Amino acid sequence: MIKQSIQERFKLDDEVMKISRICLVVFFSFIGFGVFAPTSELGLYDPTWIRILHASITLGFFFATYVSDWVRKQIQTIMLFFFYTMSAHSLILLYWNSLYIGYLVGMILVLSCIGVSFVDRRSLVSYLGTVSSAGIVIGLYTKEPQVDLPLYLSAIITPALVSYLTLNIRLSSVEKLRISESQLKGFQDRMLNELDMANETQSNLVTTQWPKTKGVRLHSFFRSFGQVGGDAISYLEREDGKLALFFADVSGHGIASAMVSAMAVLAFKIHGNQTEPSACLKAIHEDLQALVPNNHISACVLFVDTNTREIQYSIAGHPPLIRMEKDSDPKFMEGMGTLIVSYLKPSLKNFTLTPNPGDRILLYSDGILEVFDDAGEIYGDEHLLSSVKIHSDKKGEEFLNALYEDSMSFSAKRISDDMSMLLLEIL
Repeated sequence: MIKQSIQERFKLDDEVMKISRICLVVFFSFIGFGVFAPTSELGLYDPTWIRILHASITLGFFFATYVSDWVRKQIQTIMLFFFYTMSAHSLILLYWNSLYIGYLVGMILVLSCIGVSFVDRRSLVSYLGTVSSAGIVIGLYTKEPQVDLPLYLSAIITPALVSYLTLNIRLSSVEKLRISESQLKGFQDRMLNELDMANETQSNLVTTQWPKTKGVRLHSFFRSFGQVGGDAISYLEREDGKLALFFADVSGHGIASAMVSAMAVLAFKIHGNQTEPSACLKAIHEDLQALVPNNHISACVLFVDTNTREIQYSIAGHPPLIRMEKDSDPKFMEGMGTLIVSYLKPSLKNFTLTPNPGDRILLYSDGILEVFDDAGEIYGDEHLLSSVKIHSDKKGEEFLNALYEDSMSFSAKRISDDMSMLLLEIL
């Protein structure tokens, strides 16, 4: 694993490609300049055809990095080839022209560039060893050198050492980046695992399988704004035979809201046998207030007598319930109250309703209402009431899905909160 190719780990990303392109441009410019240099006047031997050929190949590969996948994948091998040919070109010209300073500058340029162009230590060390050795031999055997030999040798060896040190620094940075990426991936994997667990917990907080009870049929709907949400729909079969229903919306989103939602459901299960719905909500408030400092809950508790069809309910900061009677338009039911699990003591009331067979009662979260169209108009209560009227011929889940689709079409499917609904059909 440690010997895994650094080139592969670095994945030849944009940084390497950019540096390779810069080096190709530098090589092309330096080679091309020699075509127009007054070599004859300076008494230098520098065949023009070699420079033209070398410059043409260099420019061709530069453009190929933009159009050829093969060139991009093989860019390090290609660059190594160019470094060797550039070095060979410079060394030959140095030998032919008695260590002329212009060609020595080219040699220094090539040796300096490779340190920032490569992520493969083995290739770099092999190149530096070969080229530096060849450069030293040429310096030792050149007759009548135009540059002092100690200066020439230091000009060859120094950039080679700098290139090697530069590569080591870069590889150290790459290794640290790889470790950081590995740690980040581990963190992301743990977070995704926790989100999956939270999502599973969330699915258990929104009841979809309801008990078969005489007198009432129940249907629920839920769409989370994120991977997990803060809405909860639950029930409790009370000791007196009544069915207690809990509909809650925790402020905020994500795992924290889902945790508060789970705590609220547990508190409801404990206090669902209270004598009145408002007493149940107040008990939930008292249990959670000290434990939940940063969230509040809007909720509604209903006690449904399946024998007499009587419904007792209490609302804590929740949108008004909608009643759909058989032969009249839908309307909002009475009932208001303050939020629970807030800094203020909740002010709650109990309400009683005895619906007729065929009536329906709709509970919904404010996520259904608080969507906006392109003009910035909110969907709101009246649009929902109108949608309820339009789709009143539909039943159960089909009815809830129709309301959801209407809200989504209004906002072009842009949502900003969890969406949940609960429908009671009185038999």
